[in-house]
Amino acid sequence: MFSSSIYEYVNVAKDAGLRYTVLAGLLNVSVCPNCGLKAAISTPFIYSDPAHNLLAYVHPRGDAPQEARLLILENLRSAYENVEALLVARDRADGAGDHIATLSPRQAQDLPPLQVVFGLDQLSELISGVLAPEERLGKLALSTQSRNDAERGQFYSIARKLASEMDCSVEVESLPDEYVVWLYGSRRQIGALMRELAPGG
Repeated sequence: MFSSSIYEYVNVAKDAGLRYTVLAGLLNVSVCPNCGLKAAISTPFIYSDPAHNLLAYVHPRGDAPQEARLLILENLRSAYENVEALLVARDRADGAGDHIATLSPRQAQDLPPLQVVFGLDQLSELISGVLAPEERLGKLALSTQSRNDAERGQFYSIARKLASEMDCSVEVESLPDEYVVWLYGSRRQIGALMRELAPGG
């Protein structure tokens, strides 16, 4: 038994590293700490990137039938219009004294249009389309051929700390003869990391 984080809302303004977790196909993927077996958790989520005026509802199935897609689109359009109407209202306190956060009409107009995508591949294309070349997905593999669990654990700990400092995502590929830690981030971040790790860098 183990727990795993599942995202229903991804806001890259608050955590830029999540953008590359999505692009690497690692979002909502559960990994067994014992055997390393991975399982994708099929759950819809909202992807928000205000800097690139991008707001998307992501349905996990890229192969959803056309009838299901149309139904999802209609329900989302109706829900989004209702939310926009609520946001335009003035701040007020209800009978219980709870405050309802609202936006001015101008702020509501500045909300990006909600896009609906089916599957992570379609979302990745959408994200890559708004990113500058140096912001697109870069990746770097760090590996050791040590079979010693303690050494592999230390190697992973160092790689994870490095990734954290560079705001990168991490994935482990454990093979009998090799232990690989993949780092995912922007091409700019990965390039800077490669320069730092290069001999004499």
